[in-house]
Amino acid sequence: GTMISPRVTEADLRVLGGEWKANHVRWQLTWGGFPHGPADKGDLAAYDAWLEDSLKHLDALLPVCEQLGILVTLDLHTPPGGWDATPTCRLFQEKRFQDKLLEVWEKMARRYRGQKALWGYDLLNEPVEGLVADGLLDWRDLAERVARRVRELDPDHAIIVEPAPWGGVDALEHFAPLRVPGVVYSFHIYFPHRFTHQGIHGNPAGVAYPGVVDGRRWDKEQLRRALRPAVEFQRAYGVHLYVGEFSAIRWAPDDSAARYLRDVIDLMEEYGWDWAYYAFREWDGWSVEHGPDRNDHAPAKTPTARQLLLRSWFDKNQLPPSVR
Repeated sequence: GTMISPRVTEADLRVLGGEWKANHVRWQLTWGGFPHGPADKGDLAAYDAWLEDSLKHLDALLPVCEQLGILVTLDLHTPPGGWDATPTCRLFQEKRFQDKLLEVWEKMARRYRGQKALWGYDLLNEPVEGLVADGLLDWRDLAERVARRVRELDPDHAIIVEPAPWGGVDALEHFAPLRVPGVVYSFHIYFPHRFTHQGIHGNPAGVAYPGVVDGRRWDKEQLRRALRPAVEFQRAYGVHLYVGEFSAIRWAPDDSAARYLRDVIDLMEEYGWDWAYYAFREWDGWSVEHGPDRNDHAPAKTPTARQLLLRSWFDKNQLPPSVR
C-alpha cells in the first residue's frame, strides 16, 4: 500500500483502495509538518487537542477502509514535545514527554482494540535520541515499555517499532528485539539520499539511477548490499519486517525514479517484506500521479510509469478475510 496524507478524504481512499486495489495505508498523525511543527513548543494540552482532532478524522474514515479492505497502520509521526533544532526528539530530554507517549498509546490502544480495519500501531516515526537525559529511557527501552502496555490493552494488533536513528536500515545492526509478542520491525528506504532527495534539502538535481553517486555505482545489486542489515536481522531473530516508507523524487531524470522503485519493490518482495510507498496525495514531489516536470503541479493526463508500477503490484493484493 502507501503512506497517505493527514488530510486524506473518502474520495482519496476510494481511488487508492477501490480503483488501485491497495490493501494497506500507513496513516500518519502529523501536526503541522515533519520534523518541526507546533509540538516543538512542548504544550501537552495543545498536543492532546490536536491528537483527538486527528483521531476523530480517522474514526470517520475507518468504516470506509473496512469496506474497501484497506488495513490501517496508525503512525505517530509527531511525538510529544516535538523536536529541537538539532533535530532530535525532545522525548529524550524531559520525562513529561516520555510519560505522555505512554499515555497517548494507552488511549489509542483502548480506542482501537477490536477494530477490524486496523493492522497495527507504529509507535514513533523515525526516532532520534541524541543525548538521553539522566533518568530517562533510551528509545529501545522506552519502546519496550510502551509496547508492553499496548499489548496488555490490545492482544491482537501488530506493534510496529522503528530503530533509532531515523528508522534507518543500518540502525537494525545495533537494535535488539523487544521482549513483547506481536512486534513488527520497520525501517525506511531512501538511499542513496542524494538520488532519492535530489533537488530538495540542498541536494543537486540531475542524478540518474542506475548511476554513480558519491563515487559508488548504485544499481539493484548495490541496493541488495545496502539492505543486508535488514536481511540479517530477520534471519537472526525470525521477525516480521515492514518497510513503512520508500520513495524517489518524481523529477529524477529519464524515468530514473520508476527504475529505482522497480528494483526496491522487487527486493522487498523477494525478502517477503510488507511495504508502504511514500506517499499518496500528500506533497506532489512524491506523487506517482504527477509527471517529471517539477514545475507542473497538476496530475498527469495519463498514468505515469511509477503509478503503473505500483498498481501492477496492488493488483496482486488479497483482501483481508473480513472483506473476502
